[in-house]
Amino acid sequence: MCQAAEGTLLQHLGNLRKMIVHHHELENLSEFVLHDLCNGPCCNVSKAAYFINNPDFNVLKGIAGYNKQELHLSDSWNHQKQFIASMRNSAFNQKVRNRLQESFAKGEISEQYLIRKLADYLEIENPSYHIWNLKHANHGLLIYESLPDQVAHVQKHLHDSLYYLSFCPVF
Repeated sequence: MCQAAEGTLLQHLGNLRKMIVHHHELENLSEFVLHDLCNGPCCNVSKAAYFINNPDFNVLKGIAGYNKQELHLSDSWNHQKQFIASMRNSAFNQKVRNRLQESFAKGEISEQYLIRKLADYLEIENPSYHIWNLKHANHGLLIYESLPDQVAHVQKHLHDSLYYLSFCPVF
């Protein structure tokens, strides 16, 4: 990655931290953060679904979904009402948010089976995914469809950026 692009990425992530703190009261903060990560210089992802896996209660819950084709608003933070309405009207986001099923054990074969089934259900082509640790022994799961020419860039920066979702309340 060239220095200019890396500087843009660092500035974007720094601003994202500020927005999370400034808008911590938003119930759907995870939707804003997911949109910012998928639409910004970090990734440029076409579809992404964020879930929380809670092994203690044996639950996998859909939290937020991003589909670039359904959202035509680039600056969600300064147009919050329009963004919230767009996310409510997003069939993909609603499909993700309404998903509630049995949990998976991190690192087991059932993990990959479950991810394939979720990707099929959400119509995510050529799915990639990341799993990361959250508070209280939970795990975040992001299943995403990246643009073909940006896979290396996405893989490099997306995983570390996902921890921003860990700071969002879950409703």
